[in-house]
Amino acid sequence: MKIKMAGIDYQKAPVEVREQFSMTVSMVERALQESRKIPGVTGCVIISTCNRTEYWISGEEEGFGDLDAAALLCREKGIEVSEYRGYFTVREGKEAVHYLMELSCGLRSQIFGDDQIITQVKRAVDMARGQGALDSVLEILFRTAITGAKKVKSRVLLVGVDRSVAAAMGNLLLREGIAVSGKRCLVIGNGEIGRLAAAELVRLGGRVSMTLRQYKAKEAVIPAGCHVIDYQNRYEALPDMDLVVSATVSPHYTLTKEQAEGKMGAGGKVLIDLAIPRDIEPEIGSFFGVRLFDMDSFDSVKSEGDRRQMEAADAILQKYEMEYEQWYTFREYVPVVKEIARFAGLDTAARLKKELKQYPLDREERETLEKAIEKAAAKVTAKLCYGLREDMEPELWKPCLEGLLRSARELE
Repeated sequence: MKIKMAGIDYQKAPVEVREQFSMTVSMVERALQESRKIPGVTGCVIISTCNRTEYWISGEEEGFGDLDAAALLCREKGIEVSEYRGYFTVREGKEAVHYLMELSCGLRSQIFGDDQIITQVKRAVDMARGQGALDSVLEILFRTAITGAKKVKSRVLLVGVDRSVAAAMGNLLLREGIAVSGKRCLVIGNGEIGRLAAAELVRLGGRVSMTLRQYKAKEAVIPAGCHVIDYQNRYEALPDMDLVVSATVSPHYTLTKEQAEGKMGAGGKVLIDLAIPRDIEPEIGSFFGVRLFDMDSFDSVKSEGDRRQMEAADAILQKYEMEYEQWYTFREYVPVVKEIARFAGLDTAARLKKELKQYPLDREERETLEKAIEKAAAKVTAKLCYGLREDMEPELWKPCLEGLLRSARELE
């Protein structure tokens, strides 16, 4: 399979390295557009989340084998690949397919069984499609992985249990003995993660305020139980807060050491940074009485999952991996199947012409019906041919289809 991926994630790279490769929506769109200019690349998908950035490519030409997916991602970010090569994980072919199947389920997430990853994978595919960077190889691969993930989610990974980053934040607070009930909490950011975090703090009994930029006020969704303050007033609100969570997609710090200094009160303040790149300048963690947590703090609270769940998930995913491998291998025979189907359709329509003349149809009605018969016969024949993938060994596909094509040509 001519499929490659290069990824940098929490398993090898600390947060300060991961944030170097974080990409905004506009960055991803530009990179996808640029991928269309790379010789040998026919498809590209980029997954960029708080814990990983992955560059997926597919191609058909011989030169594809020489392409370095890690170098292509680094080039897009303006980073020298040699400095970060050790942080990358590179996969190809079936290994990449297997990995994507598990990734889409949350089996490869920092928070085991993460419910958000499937949405993030969907979003990555939609973005690639929107930029004209998606070919059939990656389109079918990601669609199959998403379908498999839905099946796993419904049958294996504890349906109804919240495995989001926000829920993990709640677990982290519990593990660290940090009470939320009755505490004043500030959430900086009104995106998906920010809203989930705010809702979690409300659930834990916190008195929650959320920042909101004025120009986004009309389109904003505020979780029930939350108050709103202007984003510009976040520093003024700091002294009154016991717990601050920041979760934006801003490339700049939402809280800097310089501006936060002197606004931390008497101590005992907890700060949680849920962003990549980080929202809160790390030096703030050195202030007296401040406890600062970032995404790497979740390493010790994630569950490795029940071994039986992993085995059950992989058993389900194996079916989808095989299904994709069959599609990938069989696709070279698609033109042959189409040709067989075309001959079958034409022959069926020709055989029924005499019969149709017995019915009181005008010329236009007869031609419309003949075309419908031709199309239906072609579709049935193609479906029968594609069915060979399920019941016949791959080495028998070629002689069987070639034999059918010879027979179909004799129908002319």
